[in-house]
Amino acid sequence: MDPNIHLTQFRERRGRRLWSLALLVTISLLGAAAFGLFAFLEANAAYGTALDLEDAYICDPDDYDLEFPDLSQLSHVYTTDGVLLGELAERNSQPVLIDDVPDTVKYALLAAEDADFYSHEGVDFRSILRAAVENARSETTQGGSTITQQVVKLNFLSDEITLERKICEAVVAAELERRYTKDQILEFYMNSVFYGENAYGIRAAADEYYDKDLDEVTIAEAAAMVVPIRNPSLYDLRDRPLTVTRARNAVIDQMVEHGFVSFAEGVEAKAQPLTVAEHHDFAQVSPQVVIAAREELLNDPRYGLGDTFVERKRSVFGCPAADTECAGGGGLTITVTVNKQWQDEANRILRSWFRYADGPTGAIAMIDNRTGALRVMASGLEFGTDVDAGERPYDLVTKGRRQAGSAFKPMALLAALENGSQFGWPITLGSYWDQTSPQRIECGFPCSPQGDVWTVRNAGGGGSGIRTLESATYNSTNTVYAQVSFSTGPDNIVEMAHRVGIESPLNSVLSIALGTQSVSPFEMAAAYSTIANFGERVEPYLIERIEDADGNIVYEHEVDRQQVYDRAMGAAVVKTLEKVVSQGTATRANIGRPQAGKTGTAQNFQDVWFMGFIPQYTTAVWSGYADAQIEMVDFTVFNDTTGDDQYFRRAFGGTLAAPIWKQFMEYITADLPILEFPEDPDGTRAYFRVPLTEVPDVSELSEEDAKDAIFKAGLFADIVVTPSIEPEGTFLGQSPAPGTEISQGKTVTVRYSSGIAPTVPHLIGLNISEVQGVIASHNSATGTSLTWVLRRQVTENPALWDVVISTSPPTGAPIAAEGVITVIAGQAPPNGGDG
Repeated sequence: MDPNIHLTQFRERRGRRLWSLALLVTISLLGAAAFGLFAFLEANAAYGTALDLEDAYICDPDDYDLEFPDLSQLSHVYTTDGVLLGELAERNSQPVLIDDVPDTVKYALLAAEDADFYSHEGVDFRSILRAAVENARSETTQGGSTITQQVVKLNFLSDEITLERKICEAVVAAELERRYTKDQILEFYMNSVFYGENAYGIRAAADEYYDKDLDEVTIAEAAAMVVPIRNPSLYDLRDRPLTVTRARNAVIDQMVEHGFVSFAEGVEAKAQPLTVAEHHDFAQVSPQVVIAAREELLNDPRYGLGDTFVERKRSVFGCPAADTECAGGGGLTITVTVNKQWQDEANRILRSWFRYADGPTGAIAMIDNRTGALRVMASGLEFGTDVDAGERPYDLVTKGRRQAGSAFKPMALLAALENGSQFGWPITLGSYWDQTSPQRIECGFPCSPQGDVWTVRNAGGGGSGIRTLESATYNSTNTVYAQVSFSTGPDNIVEMAHRVGIESPLNSVLSIALGTQSVSPFEMAAAYSTIANFGERVEPYLIERIEDADGNIVYEHEVDRQQVYDRAMGAAVVKTLEKVVSQGTATRANIGRPQAGKTGTAQNFQDVWFMGFIPQYTTAVWSGYADAQIEMVDFTVFNDTTGDDQYFRRAFGGTLAAPIWKQFMEYITADLPILEFPEDPDGTRAYFRVPLTEVPDVSELSEEDAKDAIFKAGLFADIVVTPSIEPEGTFLGQSPAPGTEISQGKTVTVRYSSGIAPTVPHLIGLNISEVQGVIASHNSATGTSLTWVLRRQVTENPALWDVVISTSPPTGAPIAAEGVITVIAGQAPPNGGDG
């Protein structure tokens, strides 16, 4: 073949691109005021301008995969309970050959989107200019894109609004027109474009809106059902009938103007009322599950569908329409792990609780602990691109990454129990920690906006004293976990989090123990499933099985289990998390069977969580605002369990997420056998052992500093102010003595001088038998250690026999803290007296 033929083809294609470039640059820069220059640029001078800009702005269509998917082979997604969730296709669900589309429907589509489709070469410059002029004259916004350009924008390029992308769109559109016939492009467009209400494709739209086949659709119906293509939420046939009717009539006018229908037919069609069938139940199926399955299949080679993205794309969607040599592909039956009934109930609960448009929303993820199967991935918002209509272009369960708050503390706990303190001492659930709030941690390195000191507060405000790590877990004590993070080291916490199932990137910062890093509900459910299994990680998964069009099994999931930390340690952590529900921060999640979990509230109440599990399932509940981290304060939800609105001054995991978890899990467990957690493995009790500690020397410290030092050693502090002639605040002694090794949780008594000398208590008139008790009470009350000796004095008065007559020193006189009181008591004469 003559190589000049290839050169000629290249120049021809290059010429198309350059014309597109010149005209689009002109329109983009000058808009409606470019009439004179527009005419000028149609002349040869534009060619030179375009050549100068080609390298900077023109893309090469050969860099893009411009193959259309084979719309005749669709892959179907089913749940484990046999419900069809949807079809995997490139923006279509019910493809139809263009020859089978009635002219009425085809003409309506062309009138609405691109009446000159069959006369232009991919880019309609007059239409672009006309739209630019109209946009400049009025407040309305019109588009100038042809159907070919829309195909390019929706399937081959990003949707960013830049000059470069718009130029590239025109270039690629011209290339599509070279590669494909007009009918091929229009057939793909009408089968792939979104018509609203989960209807992809013209046949799906007819079925959705009218419950009809295409050959039954009238002119008025055809004109109405293509209206949502430009804006599915604005032109909603069910919710905005007046808006749609006006737009429908405009489409009918266009059909008349272009000779697609007669004037009389147009008048009759416009006179018909807009009648829409009831919404199909099929459209209620959770699209986020289908999208998640699609992403799995396209991005992961484990499923045997090909080593490259292109190969996997062909396996799922079928052969490109233009490739006559390709065979096979598409027609897969994909079974996912989601239980449709449970998914529907989770969606219902979330959308009932979070029914108010300006309020927060939520997400639920549930994993089977035995297999790792993802059974529920529900959202309080519909999946889609129309944010104003309550949709989101991402799935909150798998893509919604937010701060976990205290729900992340078990990762820090596991790391601490396994690694101990980086300063050389073990950490157990029985270890005692200073719970004083606020807590100042001197890091020795920049660790906060304030520098080398990190100040942490508990959710409840102030307080002091010590508590065990177990108690700090089920009471969610921030100041304790801040010290745990510092003692264990954030690197170890990050490593443990990744080991149990957190896949998001995590920064190694001290605050990680308090949940300042962002994670998704799905990966939190995976991590807690590992905890529920006593440290056995069961890899979570969504794709259960794949069969080809002939019923052959292409892929079947095999459960992958791995013990990632000591099983006894895992049992100890589960026992602790059980107390979160029975007596800690999540009593509102109690469903009356063996269960455990952890609440979480992020900084400034922006996100709240409850992570809960029973032996069979682990369920994550998150609540927050979908598109921004907004404080959850002063808002109202609908409490689906009581049937009333519930006002929140501020949200906590235990007050909002926990009740939602309870309602959902009561539904799940209604007919589920009650199982106990496994028996504690040997060695479990060792993780609750109370460590030994050394009594600190506080002789040189003030009362407050002494208390802090004793708390830091894991000991209770009993500060006693003792009457003494020493100056006020002078250290007088401590017990046990400094350096004594005792169990944490014991008490150290420290005595300080009151600055006031002790005095002799009033003993006169007491019987000798009462003296010891009075002095002991006095010692206890004053912190002194007074003792006494008895001296007898003979008296004839029987009433004074064995009664205190006087003391030395006398009553009220100063005496040393360890002084001796001489007690003088009456005694009968040797002869017994006169009595």
